[in-house]
Amino acid sequence: MGDKGRITPLAQYVIDVIRLRRLELGISGKLLSKRISPFGGDSIVGGIERESTSLKYTTATLKKALKELGLSMDDILPNKLLSDDTLQDKTKIPILKGMSVRAALNSLLEEGYFNEPRLRREITEYYNSFFQPEDYKEDNYFSAQLEDLYNAGKLVKLEPDATNKLIRFQRNPEYDPNA
Repeated sequence: MGDKGRITPLAQYVIDVIRLRRLELGISGKLLSKRISPFGGDSIVGGIERESTSLKYTTATLKKALKELGLSMDDILPNKLLSDDTLQDKTKIPILKGMSVRAALNSLLEEGYFNEPRLRREITEYYNSFFQPEDYKEDNYFSAQLEDLYNAGKLVKLEPDATNKLIRFQRNPEYDPNA
């Protein structure tokens, strides 16, 4: 992995809130980029979210993103003062605190997690690895959301084999999560 970009805690917070909302709505970074880019580009959001850049939302792109995602400034500002304004390493955590199962699965699709077949149990364990035990989810929280992604053509179900009688989920090869 290359060098990390450096941004302020507030810029990181805003990026995370917008990414969370985008994933909640099932909007790809590429689609949001097309809607907010002053030049009609399709990679501005990817650049902003990428850890290796110091890019962040400008006033103009932030206003457009808020409008597209149905957010207000109050929605993206932290409830309490952040520690300081010094630069920090930029992060992109696949599953953020407060992220719904739907948003988490969309994030994992974008990050390539489903490029390999996954059992529902594995998905649950991976999701829970980002949280404390009191915030863990049970397998049944994922069933309906996985079924929705399957019905939307984003995931395929792999038939159980003789050794493992459970269905595995994998990204549909025809689906581009970044389109």
